[in-house]
Parts: sequence; structure tokens; C-alpha cells
Amino acid sequence: MNFILPYVEKLPYIPDQYNVLIAQLVSAFLFVTILYFVARFSTWFCNRYLARLVARFHSEKWFKVMSEHRFFTAAGVVVAAMAAINLHPVFISKDVAWLTTLMGKLTGLFVVLSFSWLLNTLLDTLAHLYGRNPSLPIKGLVQAFKIVLFLATSLLVLSLVLGRKPMYIITGLSALAAVFSLIFKDPILGFAASIQLTTNKLIKIGDWITVDSAGADGNIIDISLTSVRVQNFDMTIVSVPTYDMISKPFKNWSGMYDAKARRIQRSILIDVDTVKFLDRAMLDRLKKIHLLKDYLEKKEAEIREFNAERNLKENFLNGRHLTNIGTFRHYAELYLASRPYVVSDNPGFTLMVRQLKQEAQGLPLEVYCFLNTTVWTDYEALQSDIFDHLFSVLPEFGLYAYQQPSGRNIAQGVKLLARPEEIKA
Repeated sequence: MNFILPYVEKLPYIPDQYNVLIAQLVSAFLFVTILYFVARFSTWFCNRYLARLVARFHSEKWFKVMSEHRFFTAAGVVVAAMAAINLHPVFISKDVAWLTTLMGKLTGLFVVLSFSWLLNTLLDTLAHLYGRNPSLPIKGLVQAFKIVLFLATSLLVLSLVLGRKPMYIITGLSALAAVFSLIFKDPILGFAASIQLTTNKLIKIGDWITVDSAGADGNIIDISLTSVRVQNFDMTIVSVPTYDMISKPFKNWSGMYDAKARRIQRSILIDVDTVKFLDRAMLDRLKKIHLLKDYLEKKEAEIREFNAERNLKENFLNGRHLTNIGTFRHYAELYLASRPYVVSDNPGFTLMVRQLKQEAQGLPLEVYCFLNTTVWTDYEALQSDIFDHLFSVLPEFGLYAYQQPSGRNIAQGVKLLARPEEIKA
């Protein structure tokens, strides 16, 4: 301002008491004008040369996204803000108190908002590039940092406008902490949950998850600060609160895809009345099955030797004998192991057919194995093929699956009771 004052004093028709004020106003106008041209030049320079540097050392992807979110323009404005910090003492003096205070606040606001804009564009760039990255979904973290940036910027703006230190503003707002905690409850909980989900890699975009409490069963399409969006297989979309992903149980099927195998765990309910020992006729017939031939010959020799050593001939129940359900169980295991789509050569994937606790509907015979596919349609087709075969061969072993009587069964029973001669026939 001092370099303008001598020229103002030489102007005619201006009272001496207004010379300082006019010189300060002219100096402030020059200050704003210079900052405007500095901002124009710096934004042009950053968009032209800094953008080329980024495109050369990073990639076209970074250059495109940063340009789309006007990062280089914000960088140019920050250069002008740094120039304002250095030029403010030169152009703005303390001779006119109200103008000095006004220009100081405006300069401070320009600096704070410029840096805030630059950081916001950087966060937008990161969210655009990595927000939907399956391996590291940072969209929730970016949203959390944007909230922190907004609060910090608002605090500094209030501090500049009111002319108070930031700590004074914080102390004054402490009385509203309870209100803010209620208003921002979901973002606060979501922020904590996002950090845990990201750092522990519990979920990622594209994972198939099942959240029974929310009715979600499908693939994750978005992870934000407050919600995880899941597209169910019926094409409906469910929004699950992010905090629920760490406070409530959910199932992530990504391990199945990583293992490239999917489990079958289904039971056949066997009618207990059909369980019995194998007689000679059935044993000879089952020996004709290639999968069972070696097993039955080995077991028959073992049982014959066992009974002969103990002379267990006087009572049938004293000796060892094969049962139809035990033979069928072993057949089912051999059948599964012979299928190329069943994982049978990896000890990490269990293959077994076992009996479960008897129920009112019969004896559950559970098939537990893994298929070497995770494609849903292929998995269901192969699983159906397995049980089609097992249900079909049950009568060969003298076994029948339990089925509750239907109306047709009852009608046939009533018909037979009404015509007893058909029963004899």
C-alpha cells in the first residue's frame, strides 16, 4: 500500500484525510486482480504441464479421472492461495482497521477453501479409481474422510468469520455433542465398521454374501459409509447397514470361489422297516456291480474268517453279517469317488456318506462331498444327477426312501380295503 500512497497524495480534489483509505482500496483491488491472473495462469499451467507429467509417470487412467474431477484446476487455485499468503502483507496494511480485517478474513477463506477443494478432488479421484476395487473397497473410508474434511473446513471458516480461535469454537460446540452424536450416529458407526471391513478384508465388491437378518442373499454391488448394497439373485436390491456387517452374523461365500469347489450336504431319509441283513441271493446279485465286487468279496472273506475262528454257527445273531444299508452307504461313497466332477483326491475336501440321528420320518443318510465347480447351474445339475442315481438304485439294495402318504396312497388303501379279494390276488 505504501508504494501507492505517494501517487494518491498527488491527485487533486481529494482531501488529505482520505488519501490512506483510497490508497488502501486501490491496493486491495490490485491484490485481488493479481490473484485472479495468478489463478488463471497457474490453472492453465497445471492443466497443461502438470497433467502431462501425471499422464507420463502414472497412466492415462489417472490423468483422465483427475481431469474429470478438476484436480489440476484445484491445484492451480491452491498456487494462487499460496501467492495470496505471501502478497497479503505487501498490499494490505494495518492503517485502515476495518478493511484490513475484511481482507484478512477473505484471504483466509480463500486459502482454506482452496486447500479444501484440492483435498476433496483428490478424495473423489481415489473413490473413482478404487471405490469399487474388489480387493480393496475404500469408498466408505473416502466418505468418512470427506466428512472429516467438511467438519474441519467448517470449523476453520467459522473461526475466520467470527474471529475466534478454533478451540473456542470447539468448546462452544461441545454442548451440542449429544445432538451431533444422534444426527451422525449412522456415519460414525459406519466409519468404524468401514475401517474394520477394509483392514480385515471381510467383504469386497462382487462377493456373494448371505445376511439372514436383512433378507440379503446375493452379490455385493456397492460398499459405502452407511450401507452395503446387495443384489439378490431375484434381482432385488437390499441395503444392509455397514455396522450390521460387524455386529451381526453373515456368510461370505468367497472362500468357496477361492477353493473352486462347492459342498453338497443333503440327506436321503431311509425307511427303517427296509433295513436288513444281506441274504445270499442279494449278495450274489450285488457282486455283479463293478464298484462293489472287490469290496463285497473282501468283506465276505473277512466275515467268514471271523465267524469261523469263533465257531459262530449255532446262532445267526452271534456272528458278523453285511447289511443292505451299510453296503449301500459304501456303494454311494465309491460311486461319488468315481465321478470326475467330485473332488476325491484332496484330503482337504471331505468325501463321506454317513448316518445321522434317526428322525420320525426315517433314518437320514447324508451325502457330504465337494464338486469341482462353483457355477450355480452346473452345481445344481450335477447334484441332481447324483441324487437321481442314488434314489434309483435304492430298490436294488432292498431299501426305500421315506415318503409321507399322499392322497393317492390313501385312496388306494381304502380301495383295497373295500375289495379284499384284490389283496389276495
